[in-house]
Amino acid sequence: MGKTKKWEIKGIKKRQGFCNAGKIILKSRVDHLMNTIDNYFNDRTVENLHQVRIALRRVRYNMELFIICFDRRLFLRFYKKVEALQDNSGLVRDLDVFKENVASLRTEDHVRVSPSVQHKIEAKRNELENKLELELMKFQHSKTLKDFYKSLNSQGRKK
Repeated sequence: MGKTKKWEIKGIKKRQGFCNAGKIILKSRVDHLMNTIDNYFNDRTVENLHQVRIALRRVRYNMELFIICFDRRLFLRFYKKVEALQDNSGLVRDLDVFKENVASLRTEDHVRVSPSVQHKIEAKRNELENKLELELMKFQHSKTLKDFYKSLNSQGRKK
């Protein structure tokens, strides 16, 4: 058997109801996000942080398709947390890409970058990453996450 493709979701059947399929899809995406966050905390690399960002994006954009399947208040509360985490991870990612570009300029084009500028970039990145890590930890243990998981496991549409 080959590796499962990123767009394949186990448990989806042909002619399955929209909301039931949505719950399966979102549960799969949220489970993957939680595993990705755990991987990041076990090994805090730039690549693992990038994978967290990708997982957040997949959860958020899949959620936008299935809003009608959930209690609106609960859904929006969870969505806003995911959106904020995605925004915060983007700020860190932007600095990672910026650092790569500066390093490239230094080596390929022999551009001088003062140590104080490099230090400020690194300090800002560390500050943003620490903030993101705190928010990820809060998210992992949040009532909002637990409540959303419950709604993923419930049958039928909530009004």
